[in-house]
Amino acid sequence: MQLELYQIIVPLVSIVFISSLLQRFWAGKSGWQEAMVGVFFWVAVIFFAFFPDLISQTIAEVFGIKSNINAVIFFCLGLIFFFQYKLFLLFKQQQSALTALTRRLALDEEEKQKGQ
Repeated sequence: MQLELYQIIVPLVSIVFISSLLQRFWAGKSGWQEAMVGVFFWVAVIFFAFFPDLISQTIAEVFGIKSNINAVIFFCLGLIFFFQYKLFLLFKQQQSALTALTRRLALDEEEKQKGQ
């Protein structure tokens, strides 16, 4: 098996990201779920760099798509839509929390002004 340039660069970059994720976890700046998902993702990227044909053909067979490159594209589009949806839910959650906090601060300020 002859290694291509990307098969050397991608695992090295992935290892840097994995070490960064683990450092953030050990420093208490991220939770174990974030660390595990990140490590899983970067390990999957490493495997995909080393075995691109095997993984893309497996994805094609699972989804019943004849061309393995089309299967990879559809799979990645699905992941992008999933992550977009998760970001939307996070945005809505933060928006609700900010609204509740603003209301609470306004009510607290009003109570302070009435008490003076």
